[in-house]
Amino acid sequence: MRATAEPPIGRHNMFKRLNRFILGIRLRSAGAAFMGGCAGLSLMATILPTVISALGVTDDFSARIDLAGFAVYAFMLWAVGGWAAQQTGSTLAGGVVLGLVGVSSAAVFTGIAYGAGTELLMYNGAAGLAYGALGGAIISAALAEIKGAEAD
Repeated sequence: MRATAEPPIGRHNMFKRLNRFILGIRLRSAGAAFMGGCAGLSLMATILPTVISALGVTDDFSARIDLAGFAVYAFMLWAVGGWAAQQTGSTLAGGVVLGLVGVSSAAVFTGIAYGAGTELLMYNGAAGLAYGALGGAIISAALAEIKGAEAD
């Protein structure tokens, strides 16, 4: 009696099958929106309070409390930005899109919470720009639509 078996699936083919599955059920756009929203929460809970406390305005904890009311808005804004960065299909364009979301959200939310102090807005805007540009580049590179993925 002879037993037959299929050859083992190589890593490359396994990733192709996984990407085809993800592309087929359109999880890339939803994943990009979720990752963008989580990045917005991270900006409000970690990055901006650290910059604010480094400038000596207040401590980290108080800055988190001051910015806590903007967390939902940051999640929604950054979710749309993450989706838009993914839709560009280009690492550079995705970084630009989410970088613009980062600088605008950081400056607006800091300005509302602490007033229009030039130095504070500038540093928080720069932190939002850097954080958004890096996050947008990562999201667009990792979750870009693969053209011709159906035909292996």
